[in-house]
Amino acid sequence: MKKLLTVLATVAPIATPVFAQNMISASDPEGVMRAMQQVGYLATMGVDDLGDPKISSKVSESNFSVYFYGCNNGTECTSIQFSSGYDLEVPMNAKRINDWNRENRFARAFVDDTGDPFIRMDIVMAPPGVSVESLEFDLDFWRILVEDFEDFIDW
Repeated sequence: MKKLLTVLATVAPIATPVFAQNMISASDPEGVMRAMQQVGYLATMGVDDLGDPKISSKVSESNFSVYFYGCNNGTECTSIQFSSGYDLEVPMNAKRINDWNRENRFARAFVDDTGDPFIRMDIVMAPPGVSVESLEFDLDFWRILVEDFEDFIDW
């Protein structure tokens, strides 16, 4: 957590206003994917079980998905969610995951019915959206959270 706060304290003061030509929103999933690729992430487009856009990517040792929410028939989405799940040999209990949630404010974790842990982080990207630099910051923040979570679950 100290590493996370250090990154925030270092990056936040240098943030600058960005104009509309550099904005991306969840209403343009292809634009989100291109922005991820632009900042160095492998990203491929697909769809989720509801037919909404879904981007597949990888950070650290973990595959993750970018889900789109607030969509109207797969378009006009307003937010995204980063999500990564882990298939553990030994199930994790809810009490242990609650320990993670108690200490980590910006991402939440849970276990599924078989005790496999998941971590998620939401980002509001309703029009006019966010800058590519802001998304890059969010992705780096996500990377730090995922690495901390991997350590937490002994991945």
